Amino acid sequence: MILHVTHNDLDGVGCAILVKRCYDFVDTYYLNYDDVDSFIQNNYANYEQLIISDISPSEETFKYIENHIEVVFIDHHKTSLHLGGYALSYLDTTVSATYLTMKWLEESGFDLSEYHDFVDCVNDFDMWHLKRDDSLKMNMLFTILGLDRFRERFLNNPSTKFTEVELLLLDLESESLDKYLKNAEKQVKTFVDKNNRKFGAIFAEKYSSELGNHLIKTLDFEYIFIINPQRGKVSMRSKPDFDVSEIAVKNGGGGHKNAAGFSTNYDFGLNQFLKNLGVC
Repeated sequence: MILHVTHNDLDGVGCAILVKRCYDFVDTYYLNYDDVDSFIQNNYANYEQLIISDISPSEETFKYIENHIEVVFIDHHKTSLHLGGYALSYLDTTVSATYLTMKWLEESGFDLSEYHDFVDCVNDFDMWHLKRDDSLKMNMLFTILGLDRFRERFLNNPSTKFTEVELLLLDLESESLDKYLKNAEKQVKTFVDKNNRKFGAIFAEKYSSELGNHLIKTLDFEYIFIINPQRGKVSMRSKPDFDVSEIAVKNGGGGHKNAAGFSTNYDFGLNQFLKNLGVC
């Protein structure tokens, strides 16, 4: 039995689709960065093989499971490059984890030709090339369907051509997104950091990439924090010359130079707010 641990975004589920397409006996778990170490250490012993994709455990975890289980490690974040010596590794910061997963599986003898266009679409979005007309819509469909329905859709039908029902859902969601971005311009808070760089912070629950890049361009932020209190997640986006992954790593997360994130249990002022109201 195989344990597959992957990230809970479009690229992470792209990896899961390809692995499940090739292997029947796989348990797949979608995790945040701060969940990886404890989950692997508590569950690896129940499996014969561990696949880690689009997310990185700590070096301590690799040492903990070393020599106890066969590991395949697939990632494209620069913060994981130093971990390649602990497992059969496919590490490359220039392509998505879905692309690297396809490369590994095809080198292992599987035919994934029917998924090449899907992989290219995910890669186009996750690496933020946006050269395809459908990659933003692909991520939108992922947001609408959720992890499990999206995975089943593409396991059953690898075509990137959207169905009539999917197109209708995408049209409705696109209208909602336009309003969402316009409203965010009014809600975002502007700050200046200790190095005199203008940045923003906003509470939001979805479309981190679209929202972050829209506000950076519209309001000329150097970088922005997108805070999701319900999930305890902070996403960051930045202009090309500012590295937000350094902030993420310092706070237990990871990511790319211009797109990174971390988890937090901070209450974002709720306790103080309730005290000010006199109810606590």
